[in-house]
Amino acid sequence: LIFGAARLLVLENAEPALHAVLEKLAGMQVQAEISGRLADVRDRARIMALIAQFKPDMVFHAAALKHVPILEQDWDEAVKTNVFGSMNVADAAVNAGAAAMVMISTDKAIAPVSMLGATKRMAEMYCQALDSDLRRGAGKTSAP
Repeated sequence: LIFGAARLLVLENAEPALHAVLEKLAGMQVQAEISGRLADVRDRARIMALIAQFKPDMVFHAAALKHVPILEQDWDEAVKTNVFGSMNVADAAVNAGAAAMVMISTDKAIAPVSMLGATKRMAEMYCQALDSDLRRGAGKTSAP
């Protein structure tokens, strides 16, 4: 088992990175059922479908663009991945009935002064609001 998991689905948008992760996990000879799929968090329909099909108990969301100088120049790409991609993953986790989602963020989201910090803070705020709604019983989100 990997940290107590019986199954693990790895989503990655870069084929070499997905292959490397799956090879590393295979070399560890773990007992968990491990599968990997190519997917981009920006693709809402694909993320919703894959997570709905897998029905995870927990979702760990680490996808992000994070190179500060590049994101200052291409800020719109940061918004697409760090904000909308995070929203897609969070909504998919809720819709699939996951008990929890862990979103990896950054210390740059505290009083942000860069696009990295601002986009990660926006993603945090969305997830916090979604969690608050769920705690109040507002129900599940729906895919457009």
